[in-house]
Amino acid sequence: MANDIRDIRNSLNNSERHLKDTARSTAQSAQSNAATSQAAQSAATGAWVGAGFQAATAFQAARAARAAEEQLALQHVMAERQNELAEQITWNEFARWRQTPEGVAFLAWRQPAFALAQTLRDRDSQWLQGWARAIGQAQAEIPAEEKQRLMRRPASLRQSGLKVAAIVSFAVAGLFLLGLLVQLFALSVTDSAPAAGGFTYEECLATLADPSNALLSEADCEAINPGTTGSIIPQVIPLALFLGLGVALTVMRRKKQTAARNDQTVENEARARVERWRFDPLAVEPGYTGFSWYESPRTEGYADRLMQLALFDGHGRPPAQSDLIAVEMPLARAPHSTTPAEVNQLLGDFGQQAR
Repeated sequence: MANDIRDIRNSLNNSERHLKDTARSTAQSAQSNAATSQAAQSAATGAWVGAGFQAATAFQAARAARAAEEQLALQHVMAERQNELAEQITWNEFARWRQTPEGVAFLAWRQPAFALAQTLRDRDSQWLQGWARAIGQAQAEIPAEEKQRLMRRPASLRQSGLKVAAIVSFAVAGLFLLGLLVQLFALSVTDSAPAAGGFTYEECLATLADPSNALLSEADCEAINPGTTGSIIPQVIPLALFLGLGVALTVMRRKKQTAARNDQTVENEARARVERWRFDPLAVEPGYTGFSWYESPRTEGYADRLMQLALFDGHGRPPAQSDLIAVEMPLARAPHSTTPAEVNQLLGDFGQQAR
């Protein structure tokens, strides 16, 4: 019995140590390739278009490093949960279960399941990096002028500079219009003053010349001077200029937008890229893969299911023999002439490993 307990404890500890060491080595390997990941943080925007091979590889390396770190943390928590569950089961119970057909089947299944889950995750990482290399190589073959046309396309459709200039011009014209309206209102008030009180500009000047005058000032007389009506001209001229400039900028923006929409160069180049590579290297987002490396769609999430079952995740006790998932390496796709060379090389390697 003591030997059984020691074997069980060693088996659990070895499994946990294997998980941690494998995940840690994966994280360290990915981090060593991510020294330039900071430059690839903008890969989802225009920088991805012109970054080429180095940015694509750096982005995927940084992504793989983060995934490995998350995997390491998750496996550490799951391993701790496994130990807690093991503590809940008395060693005597576990030793007796270990000798049952279900226990023998689980312990025989568990280690191959661990190994296959890690292999599948490694393949997924290699698959992402293989596509990143293929995309980077394709981007390197595209002329710089073609990349620049694609990057300038959104700006040419928006014409934001002309839009801002037109708005500013209309705003300045509005200020001059407001000043003109205020001035016209003041003139209308002063024009109505003689009719109400019969006090004219000439009478104001005569009163102002009287030495005994103590009520009126020169400004009061100028306020009712009919000759001041010509002062609105300095307000009207800039109003007309800025208003006309705003209209001209708006018309120019519409014409440039129409010309950009009618220019089919960018669309034609995009179709040519798709015909050549079966995808557009300048339009895909980071992490793009044209298809999965395995044939069966049921392989999606297979590694996670194996790992969760092996660590009793969601089970209060070790799973029954009927719950065990078949441990089988998924069939890899065969290389194809229309697939990028970097991806075909990976498919060939996966096929060799299966044999």
